[in-house]
Amino acid sequence: MRLPALKASGFSRVMVTLILVGVGAASAPRSAHANHTCDPLSDADVGWSVVPSHETIKEVDGAPYQSGAPGTWFIDRTTTELPFCNYFNEIGIYSMRSYRLDPETATERVNICRPNGQGGSAAVPPYTGACPPK
Repeated sequence: MRLPALKASGFSRVMVTLILVGVGAASAPRSAHANHTCDPLSDADVGWSVVPSHETIKEVDGAPYQSGAPGTWFIDRTTTELPFCNYFNEIGIYSMRSYRLDPETATERVNICRPNGQGGSAAVPPYTGACPPK
């Protein structure tokens, strides 16, 4: 038996899109937890919640360099993120009250190769390149 096709109205499509965007924003992987403060809700905002988040907009890896024991290689990774304050009601509708803050940039040292005990080096997951790097 074949079910009849459902026709979605424009409003329904917009609502589904907004809900999926909200779920995606809430479940997207992040390099760090949201550590910024958003405007608090007022007594008039019954049923609304604030979800602070970060969205990575740029990630740049520096040139590899050796440091420490022979065969230990690192890169400096610079990440730029946009902090967001997202407002949702209890059924997941996204509020136009949501906003972003100024971009934040952080640099971290990432180990890409470690000594393998045989005079060489081996990749540190998730790095899959050659060790030593070329």
